[in-house]
Amino acid sequence: MKYFLHIIVIIPICILHAQGVGINTTNPLATLHVNGNFMFEPNLTVTSTRLVGILENGGARDFELGDAFVITEGTLEVTETVDPNIFLIGDVDQSLTSGISQYNNYDIGLGNINSDRAVIRFTGETAGYSVTGFSGGYDGRIVYYFNSQNQSVTFYNLDSDSDLENQIITGSGANVSINNIGMAEFIYDASIQKWILVNLRG
Repeated sequence: MKYFLHIIVIIPICILHAQGVGINTTNPLATLHVNGNFMFEPNLTVTSTRLVGILENGGARDFELGDAFVITEGTLEVTETVDPNIFLIGDVDQSLTSGISQYNNYDIGLGNINSDRAVIRFTGETAGYSVTGFSGGYDGRIVYYFNSQNQSVTFYNLDSDSDLENQIITGSGANVSINNIGMAEFIYDASIQKWILVNLRG
């Protein structure tokens, strides 16, 4: 009789573990299934290394924070800093637009592929060409236009072939050129909605 009682007690416990624990539900679908809100009070004196998130199906899982993030007093913060002395380089392949001798409202990827690039390298041109303006400018945006090919490029001053907000101010009132390999530095001024040519080398 003593052994029989032990079996009766053990069996329900095993079934409970197999089904999971349900709070406000009679059909738990996970080890712990909560139907409704719950509150968690973390220990803020401990350095957090993982983050818990909710999946689309309502399940929860944890994620590694990595070295670039830290949770400070319940707030997720970015710890990684970018070296201000490093400029990322993007590319524009002009062989894809061969036959165009004048680029108006030139889309050089400032809103997508080159959104985080300061230096933009231009290749693939087979003849001299001109630029009347760039699209995608915003206040303070800097572009180092690297003409890395043996073809000249001319930047037109306040040319109406580009929209007003995309036009270039060369500073001299005249068109300026890079005769071969060289670089032009531009910064966008949102107050006048123009690209300002700051420097020209080449």
